[in-house]
Amino acid sequence: MFENMTITEFTDVLSSEKPVPGGGGVAALSAALAASLTAMVFNLTTGKKIFEEYDEMTKTHILESLNEVKNVKEEFLTFIDKDAEAFSKIIAAYKLSKVTEEEKIARSEKIQQGYKLAASVPMELAKKATRLYEMIDVACKYGNKNVMSDAGVAAIFNHSVIETAVLNISINLSGIKDENLKNEFKFTSTKLLMHSEKRKNMILKKVYQDI
Repeated sequence: MFENMTITEFTDVLSSEKPVPGGGGVAALSAALAASLTAMVFNLTTGKKIFEEYDEMTKTHILESLNEVKNVKEEFLTFIDKDAEAFSKIIAAYKLSKVTEEEKIARSEKIQQGYKLAASVPMELAKKATRLYEMIDVACKYGNKNVMSDAGVAAIFNHSVIETAVLNISINLSGIKDENLKNEFKFTSTKLLMHSEKRKNMILKKVYQDI
């Protein structure tokens, strides 16, 4: 659906009165952009003189990281639609009939399922974006110095992905009644955000040293 749109089409629907795509879709796209920038650094490193000077183990590490980042880029794009689908389930649940007691119970359960899914999707995205830092680190360590700023931009975008995901988790927690589950989401999301801030700053420090 949304992931196959052109940039113009996506931004047009994003700026419209429609509720989806929204911040979650933007986070997913940003994650794909961060992965793409990381892949670009690798692609501008392999086959260059700097690459040939590395030992075979390092070369393999770079190529494996390139392959992995290409895969996660495609996976990140799927989250644009995943986020939209999760939000749509909440809307659909609220539209269910609530005339009889049985209908009220069923509607309430569907609403809870919707909110839990809407919080789970950005949580999954945040966890996968956290993994992307490993690939950005490799790009910073072994990448072509002429495009090192792009690795820094990847880190900045990646942190924005995690921060946005945490924001989306938080707003959906307001609809969840299970306090234990809410606390679990809060604890994990806070931990991911703190870790991301640290990783982003470490990468940027190295980038500024190298450029």
